[in-house]
Amino acid sequence: MEDFKFVLPEGSPTITFAFAAYIIITLVFAAMAHFRSARGRFLDEFFVAGRSFGPWVLALTWVATMASGGTFVGAPALGWQNGWSVLLWICGYMTITVTGMGILGKRIAYLGRVTGALTMLDLLRDRFESKALSTVFAVLTLFLYICYLVAQYVAGARVMEVALGLPYWLDLVILALSVTVYTAFGGLRAVAWTDAFQATVMLGGILITFALALQYVGGFDGLNQLLVATAPELTSLPGPNNFLPLSQAISFFLVWSFTPLGQPALLSRFLSTGEPSVVGRATFFNGAYVLLLYPAIMMMGVMSRVIVPNIAAPDQATPATIVAVVPAWLAGVVLAAPFAAVMSTISSFLLVTGGTIVQDLYQRNLKTELDDNKARWISQGTTLVIGIVALAIAFRPPQYLQYIVIFAATGLAAAYLAPTVMAVFWPRATKAGAFAALLVGMGSFGVQYVFYGSRSWLDMDPFIWSLVLSLVAGITVSLCTSPSNSEVNRVWFGEETP
Repeated sequence: MEDFKFVLPEGSPTITFAFAAYIIITLVFAAMAHFRSARGRFLDEFFVAGRSFGPWVLALTWVATMASGGTFVGAPALGWQNGWSVLLWICGYMTITVTGMGILGKRIAYLGRVTGALTMLDLLRDRFESKALSTVFAVLTLFLYICYLVAQYVAGARVMEVALGLPYWLDLVILALSVTVYTAFGGLRAVAWTDAFQATVMLGGILITFALALQYVGGFDGLNQLLVATAPELTSLPGPNNFLPLSQAISFFLVWSFTPLGQPALLSRFLSTGEPSVVGRATFFNGAYVLLLYPAIMMMGVMSRVIVPNIAAPDQATPATIVAVVPAWLAGVVLAAPFAAVMSTISSFLLVTGGTIVQDLYQRNLKTELDDNKARWISQGTTLVIGIVALAIAFRPPQYLQYIVIFAATGLAAAYLAPTVMAVFWPRATKAGAFAALLVGMGSFGVQYVFYGSRSWLDMDPFIWSLVLSLVAGITVSLCTSPSNSEVNRVWFGEETP
């Protein structure tokens, strides 16, 4: 095997065409969705697509939202650094479909239909009859998701900068404007249709690269021999520099399994279908997708260690491997897969933050009824403004933005997960209990990060302990306070409060 020096083919016509095609296709989807949304009430169409999604679209938009730029860049980088131990680190993702869709999906789809909720905060507000609770969640969501948006803008612009050879600022503007426009004018329907297309390309690109890379290294036997020759610790636990001790393996299994239950961008997808049975079929499709995608991504990262050992930074593992093993005529399409992941995540976050302002902070709190024209103007305008704000920050992103994003991902789940589970499954849960779960979850998470960093008691992630404390606080306070009124419980659970 010859030594490979990573040099991306900047300005390649194939790559330029692939990226241009992605942007054009997304704008076409936006136009189609815009005309389709004119047939129904605007807010229903914009935020939940008229609750019309079938299992295939629901599954693909859910997984495309979950798989961000980090899936295609950060995760393979860990494989390049740490070898086979990274498979144990990521194995919790194999349960995401069961936990993220199976536990809450059908229940949220049903509640969305019977209550008319357009956002997850609609559900929490109505269940606990508390504008204050939904306002706290709305502010928290808005702040943390803007952090996510900035990070995704930067990641997408960097991919374009290297692949197309254009200046960073121009890549940033092209990316931000294209995604913001198709989200603002197409709503969830445009986002979901685009997600379905992008998810298909992402899976195809990864499987093609994985197959060619495995052939390149001589199969699994050849790969193991090359890894041992490079560094024997790449083939055994806990990996180089004690990467994954047992406590961290358990911790990350729980983190990857349960954090999707606390992500509004993922949970809100279930409101886009009026039939719980659709969620069941989508769970099957999504499970098959995840089982194909994530093992291939992680093993591709491991193979990249011997295919492209001389890259300047581990984050180059994915594009470098694509350039090394994929034929030039196909490399442009495959290189666009990480870009597709970034675009799908940005559009979902834009939609959630827009819904947070329009539906959760403006209409529901001020009790202002919006006609279709006013709703369209405010929703589209808000989405554009959020996109511009994130764009402005991305021109000069904070130095430690990635650490903020990691904190935000698990922190949001620490705040959301317990109140959400209590709201949809437990008739005895109260407003005071939900507040206690929120404050203890987020508060304990912040305290652990201040004093322990990313490894808390028993070397576990702070999210684990925050979730336990949040559930204990929510259950205890609920049992010690007056139950919700019987009418709410009748609608939500078909019974009066005991």
